[in-house]
Amino acid sequence: MGTSHSTSNASSDQFANGNGHASYQTIGSNSDDEQPQAELNGIFRSHKGNGSSTIKTSSSTSSEPEPWRNLDSGMHLGNESIAELNKTATLEEIDAAIAHILPLNTSPKDEVIRQYRPQRRWLWRQWYGTIFQCGVPTACFYMAVTALICFILPHVENPKVEDDPIDNSLKAFSQVWKYILTLTTFILTFFLNQSYTMWRQVYNLSRSVQGRTNDFGLLAATHAARNPETGEYTPEARALLENLAMGVRVFHAFAYASKTRLYRILHTDRALQRMAETGVLTMDMKETLQKLNVSENNRVYALIEWIIIQFRVGLEKGILKGGSGFEEKYLEKALMLRSQYGTFGDILDARIPLAYGHFVQVMVDTLLFCAPFACYKEMGIFSVITVGILSIFFSGLLDLSKVMLDPLDNEDYCDGVIDINVGVFIRESNNGSVRFYKGAEYLPKSWLK
Repeated sequence: MGTSHSTSNASSDQFANGNGHASYQTIGSNSDDEQPQAELNGIFRSHKGNGSSTIKTSSSTSSEPEPWRNLDSGMHLGNESIAELNKTATLEEIDAAIAHILPLNTSPKDEVIRQYRPQRRWLWRQWYGTIFQCGVPTACFYMAVTALICFILPHVENPKVEDDPIDNSLKAFSQVWKYILTLTTFILTFFLNQSYTMWRQVYNLSRSVQGRTNDFGLLAATHAARNPETGEYTPEARALLENLAMGVRVFHAFAYASKTRLYRILHTDRALQRMAETGVLTMDMKETLQKLNVSENNRVYALIEWIIIQFRVGLEKGILKGGSGFEEKYLEKALMLRSQYGTFGDILDARIPLAYGHFVQVMVDTLLFCAPFACYKEMGIFSVITVGILSIFFSGLLDLSKVMLDPLDNEDYCDGVIDINVGVFIRESNNGSVRFYKGAEYLPKSWLK
């Protein structure tokens, strides 16, 4: 499914503000707290694009995400390739994506995943973001089939006749179905456990990648050269820290552009241009990225290399103070970042073998298709309710398993049941890129003596 975001005319979006650096505005956000941080704390002041630009996003009814989706508003949910997006992506869709990677802070309402409360009453009242949202239609279908069977069978079977073939077939069918029920219960439970394990691995990797880039900021901020009189960073150190912070932010934007369809649009040429205009990256960075003889998805590795090179330059020029232990630890974090990011693709490429997923699907469908015939002999008309309950649990377990095998929402299946909002990851990482740099910007003078 694809949705576009309606905005004002592009020509009216661009203007220079008083400071000469990028500004942007979000109209109609979910709360006042969600409005992006317009000043960006001066992080982009030394990295201005050639033209300043304002990104506006509107939250009209048609462009708001569906109530069951844990997504940022206005995002493009298509399955196009980067080459196709280069031809079809609109400026409004590009601006909507950029607007969600600009803020340096997250809103109190931002959630990586939907949170739950332990109270039974609260849980029973939930519909959006639960398996019932997708499972009830399936249950209703099987209940309708069962009701039809309960209407037809009394007209064709004769249980009073000892050797009635239909009656005997139903009895035998019920016995075989019970064996299938036991086998399906075991295999489906194990399948769900495997799926949740993979979903948790992807989530943990996202946090680990975030942690490694935070390590860059902590190490650089605490080893940057300072004025011995004031305790503040030297101008050279401040420029280096800002370069590193920008590199980290662009790294995270490209990381999720490479792994999710939601931010894939950021790899297009027009998106790079708009990112340079709004201060996400510099015009020099944009032009250098386009010169590289690497695919769009591999630009993220270039950012890791640039961060390492900037670190090395800082050591050579004395902007970063530290010995061999500091250098070793910094490079160790960089190699860990490369490894952990690369593991994303390794996990998603081998999420489940086709034969395994196919067998579980066939087994569950067979169980539910046969349930009306198996339950009718013992339960009669009450089998309608029984089959509905079985459908909710068995089909629901299978749907939940398959949704967990798509943690980054790259497929259209049971949309909204489990959405990881990667935009929150990006904004948290933006905050992490300046958290330590800002935290150590000033020191008590006595601490330097």
